[in-house]
Amino acid sequence: MKGIMEESLLAWTLNGQRQTPFLCSDGDAEALLLGHMVASGLVEEPEKVQSVSFENGWWQVQAALSSQAQLPALARLDALPPLKSALTLPASDIIACCEQVMSLDHAAGLHAILLSDGEKTSLGRDIGRHNAVEKAVGNALQNGLALNRAVLASSGRLSLEMLAKAAFARVPILVTKKQVGSLCVNYAERLGMTVCRLEEKLSPLSHPERVQGE
Repeated sequence: MKGIMEESLLAWTLNGQRQTPFLCSDGDAEALLLGHMVASGLVEEPEKVQSVSFENGWWQVQAALSSQAQLPALARLDALPPLKSALTLPASDIIACCEQVMSLDHAAGLHAILLSDGEKTSLGRDIGRHNAVEKAVGNALQNGLALNRAVLASSGRLSLEMLAKAAFARVPILVTKKQVGSLCVNYAERLGMTVCRLEEKLSPLSHPERVQGE
C-alpha cells in the first residue's frame, strides 16, 4: 500500500542461543547478520564468523566471539584502538561516493549506505541506518571489498552508532550531505577516522590529513 514501508522481524540465533529479532527490511539477511557480527565488534575478524545459515525458520550464526562480546557496545567502542591508516584520497573521489549514494531512488523511505574502495562498491539499504551499514559491510565482506581502504557514504545523517559500526569494520573515511552528530565527530577524532560533510564543498570534520585537495 502506498505510504507504508515493508518491514519484518528477522529471527536469529547465535551459537544456538535465540537473540532479539532484527526489525529490518526484507532481503540481504545473510549480509546483515555477517555485517552485524563484524560491525558490532562481536568478533575480532570476519573469519571468526564460521557460518550463517537458514534452518527451520531461523537464521543461525555460528561464530567464535571476541572476549569483549559481552560488554555493552559503547564499552567495546571505548576499548577499540585508534585506526592506523595511511590512506589518503582526493576530495573528488569522496565527493563522487557521496553523490552516488544521493542519486539513488529514496522514495521507499529506506536509508542507503554505499561503500567503495575505488574498485568495488557495496550497497546496504534498510529502514534502519544501523542495519543499512551492517548490510553494506556484510555485502562488502562477501565480495572482497577492502574495508580498510573504503569510503562510507550515507544518504542520511551520521550518528555515533553508525561511526561505531564503521570503526569496528575499520573503515577510515565517512561522508554525508546531511547532519553529523557531535559525538560522531568527537569519537572519530579519537579513533583516527575521517568524517566529512559535503555542502558547497567537502568539509573534513576530523582527521583532514586523509583528504587531498579539499
